[in-house]
Amino acid sequence: MRIQLPNGLIDEVDLFNYAEIDELKGKQQNYLVNKDLVLNNIGHVPKLLEDLILSLETKEGLKWKGDIKEAIWKLPSGDLETILVKIRENTFGPKYYHQGVCPHCEYTNKGLRLDLDTLELTTMNKKDLFSKKKNTYKLPKSGIEVQLKPFYLKDLFDVIKITSGDPSELITSITAISIKRLGDNEKVTKKDLDELSASDICFIQDTLEEAKLEGFIDTTVEMTCDRCHKDFSQKLNVFDSDFFAHTKATNN
Repeated sequence: MRIQLPNGLIDEVDLFNYAEIDELKGKQQNYLVNKDLVLNNIGHVPKLLEDLILSLETKEGLKWKGDIKEAIWKLPSGDLETILVKIRENTFGPKYYHQGVCPHCEYTNKGLRLDLDTLELTTMNKKDLFSKKKNTYKLPKSGIEVQLKPFYLKDLFDVIKITSGDPSELITSITAISIKRLGDNEKVTKKDLDELSASDICFIQDTLEEAKLEGFIDTTVEMTCDRCHKDFSQKLNVFDSDFFAHTKATNN
């Protein structure tokens, strides 16, 4: 299956924003039940990507000559989510049945159907992708220039470590991951944020929520509760090994 990526891999002047992907086979199913890989972790994700991304290509079909094992660490999370969704679709078809817990009455709505081939793709234009000043803002309190970045695969692993570790440094640790540059500092750590004004940190967090840092596939599902009839939304966790369960292809 040939798919479009919302961002892509930049190599000099070329943008490789298409991918040829394979389907899940027995080898990959072993990853999905390996507790060492999947228990409170996403160790199966790089293995799936290494095996099932057959090539990265430009729109015109020029293939990237590098190693896919290296490429997966250079693709932003929006691309990774897109590839994982399409791997599932390529394997089991577009029908995906799931559950949604209503936040209003806590009722579990079962047998909800989503067609994966209808998920909307929001792409980044080439000019923004190649811009060295993209996602740059001036902090309101300190006046320092900050450049934000989307999450990459390494960042996703780091977030898991942070959220399962010492909660006393949670805010500064998570926020630091999203910063590409703070002033002239291009290696920002949580210690660099310890003395930063709370209003500046809140500005960064709000901007991360609102700004378009990357292209993405919209995995937010809107639904109405069968019990209380109130609307709510839920985001699919495509990084969870359970997302690839074959049972979700039918409403049983």
